[in-house]
Amino acid sequence: MGSANRRRHQVALASLCLLISGAAAGLSLDRAIQLAQANDPWQQGSQLRESALAAEAISASTLPDPILSFGAANLPTDSFDIRQEGMTQTSIGFTQRLPRGDSRLLMSTQKRQLSQQQAMLRADRRAKVAVTVSQLWLEGYRAEQSMALIERTRPLFEQLLTLSRSNYGAGLARAGQQDIISAELALSRLDDRLLMLQQQRDTARDQLSEWLGTEAITAFSTDTFRDIRIRDIKDRRLTSALQAHPAIRAIEQTIAVAQSDVALRREQYKAEWAVNAKYAHRADDPLGNDRADLFSIGVSVDLPLFTAKRQDQNLSAAQARAEANRTDKALLLRKMMANLKTQFNRLQGIDERLTLYNSRLLREARKQVSVNLNAYQNDKGDFREVIQAQIDALNVDIDALNLRIDRQKTSVNIAYLLAGEHHE
Repeated sequence: MGSANRRRHQVALASLCLLISGAAAGLSLDRAIQLAQANDPWQQGSQLRESALAAEAISASTLPDPILSFGAANLPTDSFDIRQEGMTQTSIGFTQRLPRGDSRLLMSTQKRQLSQQQAMLRADRRAKVAVTVSQLWLEGYRAEQSMALIERTRPLFEQLLTLSRSNYGAGLARAGQQDIISAELALSRLDDRLLMLQQQRDTARDQLSEWLGTEAITAFSTDTFRDIRIRDIKDRRLTSALQAHPAIRAIEQTIAVAQSDVALRREQYKAEWAVNAKYAHRADDPLGNDRADLFSIGVSVDLPLFTAKRQDQNLSAAQARAEANRTDKALLLRKMMANLKTQFNRLQGIDERLTLYNSRLLREARKQVSVNLNAYQNDKGDFREVIQAQIDALNVDIDALNLRIDRQKTSVNIAYLLAGEHHE
């Protein structure tokens, strides 16, 4: 009995500290989302990738660097005298390669498209972070509020224990030792639930710390949830909203990149040109007569004559990748639409259950407690029925809380799926 009492006092003290800390300071859901999005290093990495791709787009649009060459030709091997032979010359040359067709423009376009995609990926990441943090926060809030409900009900069970001991000590015929054991068991079960909920709350805090950085979480503040109403969802143009979702727009950008790649592969069928020029100096002859210098200019071309094994295969691969990306978009749209319908139906079912709880179950559970307690006090009821009625009332309160949390979780999922409405 002593260890059980100490355990109850520890749980009560922990719950009291919880309530005090929650009153002093609490982490709101909006604040948690803001902190997580602000502390997300992925966002900074995405911005750096965008800058890198933008720089590569500029680089890809420029001509290749020219080639400068120096040489000496036709040196006589018997003396290596540059004046001995008229054909001996020292030269400087210049070569400029001209890439195939519009390949420079297309490569630059690809890099620019990939750079623009980063903004869409960041928007999708922010929306996903909001969902993840909201789910964790709501789990912590669920545990904390459940603990508060149990702690609020605990004095009633303690009063029932005191009542059973008084009746048993007074030798009343209706009182038995089993009543005391039933009351003690109920309190012990409450202690166990409190410890379990405390562990769940601490787990949610630990998981949130991954997203919030050094922000200390003392408690979860009581928020007024901004739930989505069913009639709002029914009136929305869901298909257009999903088409504007950042994740879908990112895939569309991937499709655009693939289409640019197809166009780039078509350019490989065109010729690649190179312009070269060379100036050659000849030394005076052995008699001191001046020799004319020489200048050469020419054009070279790379002709793709045999395309079956390389150009044709590269083009076929690029076209297949583009079609595969379109398939990915269709699959994601189908998945998101099915998920949205599922969440909508879930929201509707939760609302129906909440209506039942608010209109009947909560009131009936409290009425059952009152009726059983009055019957016991008038020697017409069983003590264990009083205990069970009180447990049922607590369970109904916690179930109602769970429904409200589940509704908010569903609303968060719907908000993510409709995130495109905020980015149109």
